[in-house]
Amino acid sequence: MKMKRVICCLLAVLLLLAALPFAGAEFKDKILIQSQFVTAVNEMAAQGIISGFPDGSFGPRKTLTRAQAAKILCVMLEGAEKTEALTKTETGFADVPATHWAAKFVAYCADKGIVAGIGDGKFDPDGQLSTAAFAKMLLVAYGDDAAKYTGANWLDAVRETVDAGFIGFGLTSKVSAKAAKRQEAAQMAYNALTLAEATAATKRDDYTGGLPTALPEKLKVLFIGTSGSADCMLSYLVEFLQEAGVKEMVLGNLRKSSTRLIEHVQYAVTQESVYTYAKSTGGKWKSTEKGGACMDDAVLDEQWDYIVVQHGVSKSGDETTYHPWLEILLQILQKKCPNAILGWNLNWALDYSTKATAYFDTDFGGDSAKMYEALVRASQNQALTDKRLRFTIPVGTALQNARTSYIGHKVTRDGSHLDYGIGRYIAAMTWACTFTGADPAKFTLAPEKLTAGQIAVAKEAVANAMRTPMAITQSKITAEP
Repeated sequence: MKMKRVICCLLAVLLLLAALPFAGAEFKDKILIQSQFVTAVNEMAAQGIISGFPDGSFGPRKTLTRAQAAKILCVMLEGAEKTEALTKTETGFADVPATHWAAKFVAYCADKGIVAGIGDGKFDPDGQLSTAAFAKMLLVAYGDDAAKYTGANWLDAVRETVDAGFIGFGLTSKVSAKAAKRQEAAQMAYNALTLAEATAATKRDDYTGGLPTALPEKLKVLFIGTSGSADCMLSYLVEFLQEAGVKEMVLGNLRKSSTRLIEHVQYAVTQESVYTYAKSTGGKWKSTEKGGACMDDAVLDEQWDYIVVQHGVSKSGDETTYHPWLEILLQILQKKCPNAILGWNLNWALDYSTKATAYFDTDFGGDSAKMYEALVRASQNQALTDKRLRFTIPVGTALQNARTSYIGHKVTRDGSHLDYGIGRYIAAMTWACTFTGADPAKFTLAPEKLTAGQIAVAKEAVANAMRTPMAITQSKITAEP
């Protein structure tokens, strides 16, 4: 079903206001909304999908009624203006006559097969709605087969679908026969709409923007990733960018160890303070305590020019772990930072000395080249098919190139995280070259901990990665100079 962007709801007639709230920017009982639901309630209220009562309250812990659910679904699917313009009021239910405030909403949803009665020709408009029942309505509204959720086991079928998907994210408990609170309904509606918009966004091909075509004098870049994202940014990157000619820069690094795309989505929805956020302005890095920042602390901190995302390395080569989580994450970021250009960081393969041997040995036989091939394949097939990702930073390729030199596997400190010398030097140089177009050969930064041979390998590896970002290039430096 084709999604349409909804707009702010207009005030309806007095009868409608008495039953369902007007859309308000502020609710007088906003303090009663649980923190994990605030984003969803605010977003859905701003779009006129869920609104407050005439007294200015939202009633976050009041139970959602069946009639209210019908109205929510109408606005989600048709937008506020078209919903208010609906004229059909014949519902087929004895307890929802044409004069009922929700008649046109119920009629619309019944015609679409989204809602059904409770038997005996009744709809029970004021009846409580369970979280499972509302989830079922959302699933059917956005194209799922209603037949899957009928019969004695309909609740189990809904749970199975929701548990494997996105609609239930952010709830305090799994969907069940328990009555849905209005704040929970807001969260579920927000999730369903975000998923629908994300799916529609992947089918567009009109995205514009990309890397700078000339050396940028100012640069604002945020990296959302794992502990490995610190390896790309916290050492040498500022110096490389300055040497390339960037005069002003703001760099942000939002990270949590081993975080996969699905978990980034979860934290984006719940705004849990689980990340470490480091920020560099004026060439100096300052960091929050570990687990002291939520995603919005970083995403909304600046008007970012670029936001780069990264998958947890343990699942980067598993193509089944990308969909729909990457699409949803990009959709959330795009809403919050509509002017930011989104990019992808190509992860690097582990090596034989890694402590995390379970998946490395099992999935790749302890072979870095084999893991690298899986990372590239998954990126090309699952990540870069989303045209919202306008560029790739080929860190994984640069490091794999270096491994073909005399350095071998000595680019990490523990088989996974990069060595503080050569590993981070290569990663930072790759980032700097990506954003500035600089020639690696012209960099003069020479840290004391690096030998001339290591620097030569780094420059060669990065140069080859910039020319061939998705394939290994054999190094010509096979013996230490």
